[in-house]
Amino acid sequence: MTTTIPATFLDLHIIQTIPLAALNRDGDGNPKSVVIGGVTRARLSPQAIKRPVRQHIEKALPEEAAVRTRRLVHEIRDILLRDHWTPQEPGEATPEEAELATFAALDVFAAASGGMKVGSVEEAAEGVKAKDPLATAALIYTPAGTAARLADVAAGLKAEYETALKDASANGGKPKSRGKAKKDEPTTLADPKHMKGWLAEANGSIALLGRTLMEVDGAERDACVQVSSAFTTHEAVIEVDFFVAVDDYAAATPGIPDVGQMGDSQHTAGTFYRYATINLQALITANNGDTDLTRRLTHAFIDGFINTLPDSGQTNAAAWTLPDLVHLAARNDRPVNLSTAFDKPIRGGHTGHATPSTERLAEYAATIQRLTAGRGLVHAVHAHTGTDKLPGLGQATDSYEQATDTILDAAFGTQQ
Repeated sequence: MTTTIPATFLDLHIIQTIPLAALNRDGDGNPKSVVIGGVTRARLSPQAIKRPVRQHIEKALPEEAAVRTRRLVHEIRDILLRDHWTPQEPGEATPEEAELATFAALDVFAAASGGMKVGSVEEAAEGVKAKDPLATAALIYTPAGTAARLADVAAGLKAEYETALKDASANGGKPKSRGKAKKDEPTTLADPKHMKGWLAEANGSIALLGRTLMEVDGAERDACVQVSSAFTTHEAVIEVDFFVAVDDYAAATPGIPDVGQMGDSQHTAGTFYRYATINLQALITANNGDTDLTRRLTHAFIDGFINTLPDSGQTNAAAWTLPDLVHLAARNDRPVNLSTAFDKPIRGGHTGHATPSTERLAEYAATIQRLTAGRGLVHAVHAHTGTDKLPGLGQATDSYEQATDTILDAAFGTQQ
C-alpha cells in the first residue's frame, strides 16, 4: 500500500550544553572522543543516544513496546511457572516443576526460531565467563508480548512435555520428538508451523528502529531512523577527577586511616551538536500504510530525542539538561546533516559556546538553502533559549512542543 505525504524525510538538529559528565565511555572507561577540524571533541555514540529514546517511545506508546534480549527462553520458562501450570514465583518451584518448564520453554523456542542456537557463553561478574544454558546465541529484538504467546503454546502441551520427560528417564535422557521433521525444520514437540514467523514479526518500535536478526528467516528490518554521533562544537578537554571514599567505621576509630578507597575518573563538558533523520515514507511502508501510527511514532521519537540523554554516569553528574536549540526540517528529497557547520571549532570565550553554536548553525543552514535554491525543503521550524531571530532555521516557535506539532503538520499535510 502506498501513501503519499508532502515530506519524505524529517531532520532533527539539536544544540545542547552538557555539564561535566561521562555519559558515554570507551572500553577503558574514558569519555568517548573524536578528532574533527584538527581538534579533539567529546562524542556520544548513536547506540548510547538511541536506547533512552527507544525507552521513551515505548513508554509513550506501550502498545508498540519491544524487548531486546538473549533471555527469551528464561522469560518463557518464568511465565509458565508464574502464570500457568502452578502459579508461583520461579524461585519457589520444585526441581521437577522447574525442569518441566525449562524443557517446555526450550522446545517451544526451538520450534518458533527454526532451531536457533541456545546455550551461549556470557561475560559474568568480575570478568569470569559463565555458561548460561538458556541464553540465545543472538540478541533477539521482538514485540514485548512474544514470550507470553510462546508460553501460551507451551502451556497447552503440558501433558506431552510430562510424557516426554518420563520417556527420557526410561530411554537414557532423550525425550521423544513429535515425529520426523522436514528438512531444515527442528524436531520439537511444539509444531513449528503454528508459530512460523512469530519471531520475525515487527511492531512500530521495530519498524522505526530496525532489527538485525539473521538467524530467523524474514526477521531483518531496515531502520527508518538514522542517528549520528553527537559531538562538541568546540575543542573538548578531558578532566581527571580524583576521589576518596571514606570508611565510616575507620573514621570513628582514632589512629586508624579513614581512606576506604581512592581512585580517579575522567569527565568532560561541552556544547553538543546532535542530529537524526527519519525516513517518513519508509516508515509508512513498514507500518503497512498506517499514517496515523507513523505520525504518532514520529512524534514520540522527536519528543524522546529532545528530552533524553544517555544515563551512564549520571549518578555522579546529574547532567539532565535540555537543548539550547531544536531545529526541525521536513524535506522531500534527502536528509541534510549540518554537522559541517562545526568543522571549524567554536571559540566561545566569555560568551560560552551555546549562543555562537546556535548562530553558526543558523548561518550554515541559510548558506545551504542559498546554494541549493531551497530545493527539497518542505518546511523548517525552530525553538531556542535565546531571543535573537534565526531566519536560517525557518519558522520561529515558542516551545519544543509547538515546533514538533508544526513540523508534523507540514510533513504529513492535513492528515492527522
